[in-house]
Amino acid sequence: MVSQRKTKTTPKTTVAGQKPLYVLSDSTGNLARHMISTYLTQFPDGTFAAEMKPFISERRRLEKAFDAISARPGIVLHAVVSPALKEEISTWCQRLEIACRDLTGPTMEFIASAARVEPLHDQGRLHRVDDAYCGRINAMTYTLEHDDGLGQDSLGEADIVLAGVSRTGKTPTSIYLAMLGFRVANVSLAAQVEPPQQLLKLAPSKAVGLIIDPRQLAEIRTRRQTGWRMAQTGYNDPCGVEEEVEWSRRLFARLHYSVLDVTDQAIEETAARVLDLLGLSQPSLRREKGLS
Repeated sequence: MVSQRKTKTTPKTTVAGQKPLYVLSDSTGNLARHMISTYLTQFPDGTFAAEMKPFISERRRLEKAFDAISARPGIVLHAVVSPALKEEISTWCQRLEIACRDLTGPTMEFIASAARVEPLHDQGRLHRVDDAYCGRINAMTYTLEHDDGLGQDSLGEADIVLAGVSRTGKTPTSIYLAMLGFRVANVSLAAQVEPPQQLLKLAPSKAVGLIIDPRQLAEIRTRRQTGWRMAQTGYNDPCGVEEEVEWSRRLFARLHYSVLDVTDQAIEETAARVLDLLGLSQPSLRREKGLS
């Protein structure tokens, strides 16, 4: 039997008319957050007021979460490992007469049934400090040390090298890929500057050249120049920008690099397309010796 406390809570302010949607997780909630973000793209903007409630792994935190839900009832979605906790959440929702859905349970049951392997139901395995974890952290360290042309002497150690003229999204794409565990270096190019020899000697199978519509690039550079109160130069001149982009195209063709147009493209999609172009699905295996 699940008891309900009478503690009064003050609901968070939301835009009038938005439907409350609560997402419960027994860990960081990152998986659930990504899932819900994806689902909500298919509804009109502003339909839901989504609220994450992570680290619900004990009765006290569960009760606190439902104090808030009771004050402003809404849809409940959850991603927890423990079958007992799943049952408690379901019981709370039945008592409050609100809709409830398990985000992960049915999929776990399907995999277990299809593979004929019993899952461990161990929440502690979600964020282990193992070789894979150390690999991701070390990849981020490498990527930060090889941003914007830094660390050229060890460019060959990268899993991926991104090249492109200024403001083609190299740094954010690199960091996103590093979070997935890939060691990424990025090199900024300029038509009037000879590219570094380490880049010219790089195996084409590691490199992707980023290009962008010159008009959009000129607008991006203009906003940057204005925001940073930079002196007026040819940095954002439309004709000069177009020539620079065409120069980078010719360079990538000469070096036999894969080329990706990032015009109007989200960083997540750019990263996924980089991996697809290079035929990568997992970071290269390394024997990690702790964190670098």
